[in-house]
Parts: sequence; structure tokens; C-alpha cells
Amino acid sequence: MLKRKIRNLAVGLSAFGLAVSGVAATEGTANAASYGWVYIAFPKWLGNCASGNGKVTGIQAYTDYWNTNWDMGDDLVYGKVALGQRNTVIANLACKTSRGGYYQYVFRDDVVPTRNNQTVWVGQTGWTRN
Repeated sequence: MLKRKIRNLAVGLSAFGLAVSGVAATEGTANAASYGWVYIAFPKWLGNCASGNGKVTGIQAYTDYWNTNWDMGDDLVYGKVALGQRNTVIANLACKTSRGGYYQYVFRDDVVPTRNNQTVWVGQTGWTRN
């Protein structure tokens, strides 16, 4: 019984190794991306912190190439992206009102920054860039 489990584990690991080497072999065939850093803003005018008339005071955000644990103080982060390609942005916001604060899940969406240091605005009602 133990020998059978060890053999099955070895077969499974071999299959995993083949799958990983296949991915690695095909990974280099894609066009190389040009990476850059962009300002990702979560403004109120795109529906952020709209519940309770709040103001964005903190951001927890992710792109395909970067992430930040809570960045506090304003509605802006500086994130790494692939330029001219779709980048998934996922974010949670800390919102503050005169009566306290709350958290808001923003969205998961794809944005396409085109140049380094560009500003991309994202929110409940969509995204845009300068």
C-alpha cells in the first residue's frame, strides 16, 4: 500500500514537472511587455466612497505586477503595469465620513495605461486615463 502511494506520488510529480516545463517553454514565445509605473487614483467622481458621502483615505490595491498593503492618506497609489496592455486592477478602499469610517470593495476591472507616469482613474462607474 505504501509503495503504491509513493509510486502514485512520483507519477503525479512527473506529470506536474512536464506541465511546468511546458508552460516555461511557451512563456518565452509571447511578445515582451514594456513595463511602467502609473498613478492609480480612486476619485469620488467615479463613485468611490459614495455610501454615506465618504472620502477615500486609504487604498489596498493590486495589479498584475504590483500590490500594496494599505496605503493611507489619500486616494492615489503608484503601481507597476504593462504599458499598452490590459492590466487587472483590484482594490479595496478605506472611506471616512464625519460620522466615522467604512471599507468599500471597489472593483475588479481591466485598464490599459499607455505611458509611464500616466494617471488612471478607477471607480464604481468605470475607468479613464489622461
